[in-house]
Amino acid sequence: MSGKAGQTRVTKASGDVEDLDPAKLMRSLRRAGADREAAEEVINRVLMEVGPVASTARIYRLARKHLRRYNHSSSLRYSLKKALFRLGPSGYPFEKYVGEILREHGYETEVGITMQGRCVSHEVDVLAVGSDEVIAVECKYHNTAGKATDVKVAMYVHSRFRDLEPVIRDSYSGRKFAGWLVTNTRCTLDAIRYAECSGFRVVGWRHPAGGSLEKMIEEKLLYPVTIVTGIKRGIIKELLDRGIILLKDLVGMEAEDIQSMLALPLNRARALKRQVDQLCLC
Repeated sequence: MSGKAGQTRVTKASGDVEDLDPAKLMRSLRRAGADREAAEEVINRVLMEVGPVASTARIYRLARKHLRRYNHSSSLRYSLKKALFRLGPSGYPFEKYVGEILREHGYETEVGITMQGRCVSHEVDVLAVGSDEVIAVECKYHNTAGKATDVKVAMYVHSRFRDLEPVIRDSYSGRKFAGWLVTNTRCTLDAIRYAECSGFRVVGWRHPAGGSLEKMIEEKLLYPVTIVTGIKRGIIKELLDRGIILLKDLVGMEAEDIQSMLALPLNRARALKRQVDQLCLC
């Protein structure tokens, strides 16, 4: 949190003046339902807006205003991470999801295809073809947050990219070739260093800065259907089996359409529809 806290004085309702205590404001925000990341964002924003002296009422009015803005975003990020784990247990739904993300970012995509390399054939998780670039994507999906993709995986992926590159360049003349290793958690520092040295890209949680997996998702509101709360695994499987991976695919549907498609009670279909609109039409 910002060091400006020591420069801000708070006038209480009693007329007493004291230093603003960020820890006290943090506790208040946490009690209101904000996670720590959201609360820190709110506090920093409040400290930027208030002068050297502010009333308690103004402090908390600003905090409430920014909580509505930041807590929505932060809670979505937190929910998003868990939603990616809910795509499992196999990695194939994650591959389809990555394919949808890249499609929404302007590429034509194919998922789970076999391609002949210079030496041997390979199963390519996602092939993304753009106007001036072709990306071969290797997806590494983890069911739990503690697992990271290590340098051995990076080295293995690099060897596959090297074998595929000349064939893809020949097939898509005039377009650049790029290899991406995409994971829903993180890569170890050695894996990232190896990728940077070897010329392919790692995309994971909070990496790279400005182009991480969650940034690609949030930029275009590409939330997976698993981000919806209270949705049972059987319904998730039904949606995935129907090719509905992005939550925004449900935006154009009425509650009655969702009810019919998923055989849900109408009140549950309406609750699902409200969540869809809240997350995708914000």
